[in-house]
Amino acid sequence: MNRHAVFTDETIDDAVLLAALEAAGIVAQVKPLHLQRAAGVAAEIVAEYPIGQQGNARDNLIAWIDEALDTADDARLKLIADSIDYIKRNHGELATWRCKGGYIALQVPTAFVSSIVNVSSDARRAIELRQLTGLMLPQLHRIAPEIMKSFLGDEYAGNNGDYERLMLAVCRDLAG
Repeated sequence: MNRHAVFTDETIDDAVLLAALEAAGIVAQVKPLHLQRAAGVAAEIVAEYPIGQQGNARDNLIAWIDEALDTADDARLKLIADSIDYIKRNHGELATWRCKGGYIALQVPTAFVSSIVNVSSDARRAIELRQLTGLMLPQLHRIAPEIMKSFLGDEYAGNNGDYERLMLAVCRDLAG
């Protein structure tokens, strides 16, 4: 059997994809792909090699995985750099904020800092905080949950609201 990976958005589930393939006359198995299943598929492919070549095939697979991870990391870093450039170009001066211990460093547009900290309206603060958090998402997504939990302490909820809580703390810290 040939193996093909098909990437879809979240609106397509296995049943819909299988139905589409069957409608096209293609006999197939459709299963969601997660890390363990991907490892199983990779192992099946490596097992198809002659015994004497399996070690080399496995080494190549690991090297390709490392290369793909490096490429993905480079793409994320480029996204962050592009995001910082966009923020600077469209929102002016940036301030570098570092948490105690230096585990988190963010480039924050100073125009939002004073606005969020000094605004008298809670509704206006919430709107600006959401806007700032949205701008900061490429940087925020790089923060490991353990680090976020360590910084937020009891306020940590393990959801996207953590980003807003962090950005509010950042703005208060930068405002002095």
